[in-house]
Amino acid sequence: MDSRRLGYFVAVVDHGGFTPAAKAVFVSQPALSLAVKELEAELGVPLFTRIGRRVALTAAGTALLGPARQILRDLETGRAAVAAVAGLAAGSLSLASLPTLAADPMARLVGEFRRHYPSVRVDLAAPEDSQDLLDLVETGQCELGLTDARDVPTTLQAFALGPQTLVFIHPPGTPPRGPAHTDLGQIPFVATPERTSTRQLLDERLAAEGIRPRLAVVTAQREAILPLVLAGAGAALVPDVVARLAETLGAVVVRPERPMVRQLALVHRSGPLSPAAVRFCELADGSSDEVA
Repeated sequence: MDSRRLGYFVAVVDHGGFTPAAKAVFVSQPALSLAVKELEAELGVPLFTRIGRRVALTAAGTALLGPARQILRDLETGRAAVAAVAGLAAGSLSLASLPTLAADPMARLVGEFRRHYPSVRVDLAAPEDSQDLLDLVETGQCELGLTDARDVPTTLQAFALGPQTLVFIHPPGTPPRGPAHTDLGQIPFVATPERTSTRQLLDERLAAEGIRPRLAVVTAQREAILPLVLAGAGAALVPDVVARLAETLGAVVVRPERPMVRQLALVHRSGPLSPAAVRFCELADGSSDEVA
């Protein structure tokens, strides 16, 4: 199979149609349509169902998508291997991170990587939750994903990064001692939706003490959590690095006697990684003691 045709096929899937795909890969729409028809003729089956300008994958197209992404990824890995001889002087690295890990440690790790390899572009996806992140990695849209180690399925490989500590932050003016800190069942919480990793940690911690969280605000907008706490909407469970920032802004930080930690991991598909991904993992391993 021609890699060019496979690339056009994947572009149609990723961009939702032939016209936007043609624009994305800088070819004319007729040329792209012809290449896909040639691929369909080679395989002997239609890959898309065409309804006007809309397209949908057939069963055969769905079956081809994963292998096609892997073939293109392997080709990119081969090209990058050649670039590695020149010290990673070009190329790109596609990453995904849970939203609560994007600021730390992902931003720190990307910064470290870019300091070493300024010519490599980093593409950082923003999945909604851990399952969305795993889908991005499993389908080959992202080469590495930063997530809670408990979420890693057997179909993916994991590179352990170490623990991350989470603590409670309370609105400014909260008494340093008293029910707000000792009776978790009475604390109104600002929390993320149920499927998210920090919400699961909060629910599990309170469930272990026979408590159901008292939810004041549930928001999928992670960037709103700190402002909501500072505005007095409720308390929140956040990574320690976020808590340190919150404390400078007036929030009251409570670190439980029994530490709350989660183990982090970089996940990837089986098979060889690109040189850029290998170096990213090596740098992450060297700074993993900073995650805690």
